[in-house]
Formats: sequence, C-alpha cells, structure tokens
Amino acid sequence: MKTKPANAITGLIFVITGMFILLANLEIIPMPRASVAWPAFILLPAVGFHAGFFLSGRKRELAGLLVPGGILLVISLLFFFETATSFSYSGHTWPVYLLAPAFGLFELWYFGKREKGLLIPISILTGIAVFSWGEMLMSAVGRLWPVIFILIGVYLLFGRRKAKGID
Repeated sequence: MKTKPANAITGLIFVITGMFILLANLEIIPMPRASVAWPAFILLPAVGFHAGFFLSGRKRELAGLLVPGGILLVISLLFFFETATSFSYSGHTWPVYLLAPAFGLFELWYFGKREKGLLIPISILTGIAVFSWGEMLMSAVGRLWPVIFILIGVYLLFGRRKAKGID
C-alpha cells in the first residue's frame, strides 16, 4: 500500500516530535523551556508546508503551500530571535511582519508559474519594510546631519582652488 505524501509528512513530524520528547524525558537531551521554545510550534507547520511541496516533486500546482509556509517560517525565525533577546529589539524588527507575506508570495512566484502580477504585492511589502528600516536608520543618524555642513564648509575653506589664468 502506497503512503500519501500528506500522511508521510504528518507521520514524520510525529516521529521526530516523539523522539525529541522521549530523549528529553530520559534526560538524554535538555528540554527547552516553553518560554523559549514556543516559536517551534510556528516553525513545525512551516516545515510541514515546505515538506509537502518539495516531497510532491515540486509540482507547480502545489506551490500555494509555500505561501503559508513562507509566512510561518519568517515569523517563527523572528520570534526565535525576539525570545532570545527578550523582545528588546522589537521596536526595530517590526518590518519583518511585512516581509513575511512578501517572502511567502516570493516563494509562490519563484516555484510556481512566475506570474508577474505576484511581483506587485511582493515589491510593495518589501519596499515598505525597507523604507521603514531606512527611516529608522535616518532618525538614528538624523542628529548627525550638521556634519554635512561642516564637511562642505571645510571643503570650501581648504579645498583645492584653481587660480584663474595660472597653470
């Protein structure tokens, strides 16, 4: 009897999860605290969606699995970072929430039928995220803008001057 790909993926996830919990219960490996490990519950479905697509032989008609898979993958990685840093950078990492759907849609475009229409929301979401990070960077550097005046003034005072009529 042939196993369906969805059953194989689900079975594989259960086997890996069960082995991990068993090894942790036998104190062979440490069990991470729930306060640190909770993003894994977002990562597991992301891996499942990706596995479903790639184990299907990368069929273009199943590329839609990559949209939620890509979104959940990016969000879970962000949450792993945030929990590791006690959410101290969350004021600066919020544009990743815009990049998550852009990444999922990009995977759909790349592995799917490469419909040009998908590039519009991908570009808009990525552009807003990059612009937001640029704004954050400029506001941090914004206090230093008088340095431009200083540099221009120094150049005007001491820069190379060409004397008229003299070689």
